[in-house]
Amino acid sequence: MPRTGGAYYYVHRELGDTWGFIAGWLLSFDQILMIAYGALGTINYLSAMIPLVSRWPINSVLSILVIVMIMVINILGIKASARFNLTLLTIDLLGIMTLLVLGYYLVISRGITMPRLSFNYAYLIHGLTYSFRGYTGIDVIAQSTGEAMTPYISVPRAIISVSALSTAVALLISLLTILSGALTAVSSNTGDPIGALARYLLNNTYLSAYISISIAIVLLISVNAGIVDFSRSIYVMSEDGLLPGRLSSVHGRYRTPHLAIIISSLIAMLFVMPGSVELIADSYAIASTMVYLMTMIALIIFRNKEPHLMRYFRIPGIVIRRLEIPIVSIIGIAIYTFSIILIIIIKSIYVLVVLSWLSIGMLLYMLNRSSRCT
Repeated sequence: MPRTGGAYYYVHRELGDTWGFIAGWLLSFDQILMIAYGALGTINYLSAMIPLVSRWPINSVLSILVIVMIMVINILGIKASARFNLTLLTIDLLGIMTLLVLGYYLVISRGITMPRLSFNYAYLIHGLTYSFRGYTGIDVIAQSTGEAMTPYISVPRAIISVSALSTAVALLISLLTILSGALTAVSSNTGDPIGALARYLLNNTYLSAYISISIAIVLLISVNAGIVDFSRSIYVMSEDGLLPGRLSSVHGRYRTPHLAIIISSLIAMLFVMPGSVELIADSYAIASTMVYLMTMIALIIFRNKEPHLMRYFRIPGIVIRRLEIPIVSIIGIAIYTFSIILIIIIKSIYVLVVLSWLSIGMLLYMLNRSSRCT
């Protein structure tokens, strides 16, 4: 659909204002957490070269400075933000390719020996919990659909390409870690796992430092993307009457939604203050999983309520008693329901964080509705 908003748009269109607000509010929470995760992750990765920066409160202070820097870039204009993203992405891709090419060359030249790995049920459950949220963030592409020139072609192509590339890189790095015997070194260094793999394999301080920096730099893209997408989400929700209209105001000179940019940055700063990556990542996973589950339900309604709408990209479905259900909805509902159960069992404390954010949003939503009625 050629509209900005991503998952929010589908839920709002098919499930109404209240559920639409819940989806949009949780998505905006994800975007704030994306800012916080990127900023704190950047500083944590740099600790491989400067150990002092990973200590609290130094890591929190430096993360706040990172957020302020990206915030200013976004207020100055979308072109500056886009150029900044492209530069960071180029540096990151070169770093990942360097690690993979040199890493596999060293492994093959030394002779491949598959190590014996014992099965552990507890590891499997934790692994599933993390893997189900591994592709969160790709929805950023859908957030900007309204700005694409040919969204019905470019958006599905971009999502499929990014998903395929992410899967390939993840599998290649995981396999390289196992074949090289670096599993212990990587798993014991959760703050900088790719850097730990590079140091283990390459034994070159400068090259390992470059790869660590390239990963740290790409996390800045998360900060930038979070700020950009939060401003768009707030703008669309405000335009639809679900939030106060003032939140969609743009700067007189730079023509950017400066108020939304500043608000998202300030809230993200609160989340980096404790210096906990786990708090940010797990809260993000819970909020996004709830939104995606609502989206899968909305897509079933969308397919049946508006069957004659032009669909350039159509996922096959099955028909049950005249109800057509897209295959992606069947798979999505099963996966996200199972994922939510796992999260409640393993990460229940962070559910309270998400519910607190949702409670604040519902209060704001009701106040906005009452003010519009009067």
